[in-house]
Amino acid sequence: MRFLFFLPAFSLLAFSLSAQPVSVMREQSQHYGQFGARSETSWDSVRIVEGAAPVSDGTSRSPQLCTLNKRVFGWHPYWVGTVYNNYQWNLLSDLCYFDYAVSPTTGNNTNGSFAWSTSGAVTAAINNGVDVHICATLFGSHTTFFATPAAQQTFISNIISLLQARGGKGVNIDFEGMGASHRNDFTAFMINLSNQLHTAIPNSELTMALYAVDWSSVFDIPALTPYVDLFVIMGYDYYWSGSTTAGPDDPLYNFQTSYNYTLHRSMTFYLEQGMPPAKLLLGLPYYGREWETTAGTIPSATTGNYSATKTYAVVQANANGYYNTAQWDANSFTPYYVYQYLGNWRQCFINTGYSMGKRFDAVNLRGIGGIGIWALGYDDGYMEFWNEIEDKFSTCAVVPCTDTLYDLGGPARVYYNDEDFTYTIVPTGASSVTLNFSAFDTELDYDTLWLFDGPSTASPLIGAFHGTNSPGTVNSSGPALTMRFKSDGGIVNPGWSAIWTCQSDVIQPGTAVTVPSGWITQDFMASFNDSDNVGGSGIAESYYCVSVFNGNYWTANAGNGFFYDDCDALRPEWTSGSGTWSSNNSVVEQSDENDGNANLYASLTQTSGSAYLYEWVAVIDGTGNNRRAGLHYFSDNGSLPNRGNSYFVWFRVDQQALEFYKTISDVFYLQSSVPVSINANTSYQFKVSYNPSAGISEVYINNIFAGSWTDPSPYTSGAYISLRSGNANYKVAEIKVYRSRIPGSPVNITVGSPTADIQYENVSPLNPTYAAMIGSVTRDSARNFSQAITWPAVLVDWTPPVSLIYVYDGASSDINLTTNLAQLEANWCCPLDTNSDVTAYWYCFGTTPGDSDVVGWTNNALSMNVTHTGLSLTPGQMYYCCVRAVNGAGLVSSLCSDGQQADISSGAGENFPGAVARIFPNPFEDVLLLSTQMNEHAQAEITLLDLQGREVVAFGEKELLQGKTELLLPVPDANLAPGAYLLRIRIGTQDIFVNLAHL
Repeated sequence: MRFLFFLPAFSLLAFSLSAQPVSVMREQSQHYGQFGARSETSWDSVRIVEGAAPVSDGTSRSPQLCTLNKRVFGWHPYWVGTVYNNYQWNLLSDLCYFDYAVSPTTGNNTNGSFAWSTSGAVTAAINNGVDVHICATLFGSHTTFFATPAAQQTFISNIISLLQARGGKGVNIDFEGMGASHRNDFTAFMINLSNQLHTAIPNSELTMALYAVDWSSVFDIPALTPYVDLFVIMGYDYYWSGSTTAGPDDPLYNFQTSYNYTLHRSMTFYLEQGMPPAKLLLGLPYYGREWETTAGTIPSATTGNYSATKTYAVVQANANGYYNTAQWDANSFTPYYVYQYLGNWRQCFINTGYSMGKRFDAVNLRGIGGIGIWALGYDDGYMEFWNEIEDKFSTCAVVPCTDTLYDLGGPARVYYNDEDFTYTIVPTGASSVTLNFSAFDTELDYDTLWLFDGPSTASPLIGAFHGTNSPGTVNSSGPALTMRFKSDGGIVNPGWSAIWTCQSDVIQPGTAVTVPSGWITQDFMASFNDSDNVGGSGIAESYYCVSVFNGNYWTANAGNGFFYDDCDALRPEWTSGSGTWSSNNSVVEQSDENDGNANLYASLTQTSGSAYLYEWVAVIDGTGNNRRAGLHYFSDNGSLPNRGNSYFVWFRVDQQALEFYKTISDVFYLQSSVPVSINANTSYQFKVSYNPSAGISEVYINNIFAGSWTDPSPYTSGAYISLRSGNANYKVAEIKVYRSRIPGSPVNITVGSPTADIQYENVSPLNPTYAAMIGSVTRDSARNFSQAITWPAVLVDWTPPVSLIYVYDGASSDINLTTNLAQLEANWCCPLDTNSDVTAYWYCFGTTPGDSDVVGWTNNALSMNVTHTGLSLTPGQMYYCCVRAVNGAGLVSSLCSDGQQADISSGAGENFPGAVARIFPNPFEDVLLLSTQMNEHAQAEITLLDLQGREVVAFGEKELLQGKTELLLPVPDANLAPGAYLLRIRIGTQDIFVNLAHL
């Protein structure tokens, strides 16, 4: 079908002023309703006829892939045609299709151009993950509609069916022109709609447009809030087509003192009624308004002869040359153009990228949920507004190092009653913030500004200021400073203004680890010295890792949350779930580029008690055009295709993107996408930090912050990590996982059990080969990581030497008797200690095993025999040698000899032919065994005496042969009393006495 349009070419929407206020949405809906076009391409023709440029080819599209952190709710009017092809979908959270025109008598749609069911814009939004809504309008006959339950029900049923048919998110109610008499009926209708909508479509949303100024108190906010999911202020038409003074559609601050309605006042009005800030959006115009005026100065009266809306695209195109130089109204923070047409003055007020950014700043200042846009496509071909959304409401946002803050009255007007807002100044990369107040005047004792040294009102209070007691210049101790301002309902004063500046911290913090010197035998404290530069941003996070040598390679106790792999082999800790994994040249490589989900996983206990830092070096390469690789963490099942419940990060080489994913029940969901520069076949060090208590994941590439995502419902435990690649060659090295610690505080390192941080001892005392190393990393608040440090190593041995094989009495073979009463000899062999080696032997001699009553413990160095002289032994006494083997760690094993008896000879000269070897048993009962070792043959008289020298038993003369002789000496029943006796052995004129005891 072809359409022929007869339209004035000089402007968009030129018409006579109406006596009744008409909103831009109603105004434009009525204007375009006259054309009756049905297709989006037909509407492109209408746009061109009305002076708009053809649909942009999208070549100016931003390459950024940022993720929103505010709601961006854009109305898409059917008459913008196919400009949706140029929408920045990643910077749009909601598309609201305009409009279902409600019949007040039937509830059916009366707009013949309503093409929700076939709209390419709706399809494109859904395909790009943007929620879609229907905007339902009713611009008159509200009393009829509210008095007709059947019409209401038909409308509700129709909307639910339309949403269900296309997977829509919800409905936006734009009922304009209502009065105070409609307040209760409108509230009841919204509650009914909410109940039916949420029942029929779980997780759906009911949203509504709010008047910039609710002149008649139509909206019962406390009653509506529980039922309405989002409220969007129509933050435009403060100056409308019928205004008697030309002015900005959306004054941020007060343009005229006689007409004090602004964006800030509208936000304050609704917030003070108890509306949750997250439910409130500020709708902003992507158009401006132009009037014929009586003068070229501002403010000027309008003549009533001409008024028109001008889209941002039309003004930027400047086809007629009227919009060459924008002037600036500092009162309202609005640009404007002044020119003459046919001798008459005209004034056009419209935002630029800068002024729109200031309105976005106001959204952040007030802490509300985001923005609305009237209307999408009005900026087609120009990126300034998209760029401002990216800079203010996304993960790519950058807070400037310097800017100016005002109370809500702005630079030239008084503030409002009932202001109450909190704002944190945290410039990107700042180490500290300075706030310099150039003006300060509030109501004494009542209207107060509080300043806090940190990121919230829980931070230390700097001071509370009111009256003319200016804070002056305030400096933060860290990268953030928070302010809260509250005014009551009484007197308002000029207020305050301040300029913030920041100091950037680009200096890396330092960290050092100190461990005990020497050998470790038990749990110990490792000390950490974390420091930032003077005037720096301060230490924000600190981590440590304990690595151990298991006898073959360096690893870590994954059960304690540590991981260490230098990747010089494919270690048994890893399990290949899919892909072709191998080790070569100190890298682990996945080489199958056809595999879209290669998996190499390992056990790692991750709990809520720590934050974790995952670090690895990687190269992503291959021949395809969809190469990607990354890491799963906090996974509860590494063997599943998507690792069960987990997080993972993708680094996409071909799309130049970092992506954050959450997997739920083994299904992955993209949470955030951030633009990064990743080149193929280039080595990068990646770091991912995750804090389960806050749900924050942050990614760093070569120690430069790349992006973050916060999970509002974070996982608090995990059992695996997993390397993952898709259609890429993925080479990985130097994999480490650190646990968090308190900066500067010592950490107890456990030793000696399978569950300890250090489960292994030194495998050798040589070189030395260390048992463990302790690494440390710290990061300051400006996101600078510490330089790499040498990990201090520790020597570990918690076991004593393997026990001595023997301790012999005597200089070589084991003896039972010594004849030298002036010395004792012993020798021993051979303890073993593979960990720290034997470093010394200590010996002692005593009259019982283990006793040192004869010779105290004496260091014998590494000699395994001893002759200890200078003694005076007691004849007949047994003497024992005990030896301690001491290892490098100071641990001891010991063993004692079976003893040697001192020779009890009395008066025997050097020619005494022999020596008594042993008397058995002793004590005795009825028999004695005498064993002698003689140098020559001899005759001996043997007698048992009591201690008074009286003969008790005479054994007679016995023959002692040269060499060894053993004699059995029966003791006759002589009624010997128990006690001590002497056995005398007389050879010639010499006697030998042996002490005996009788039982």
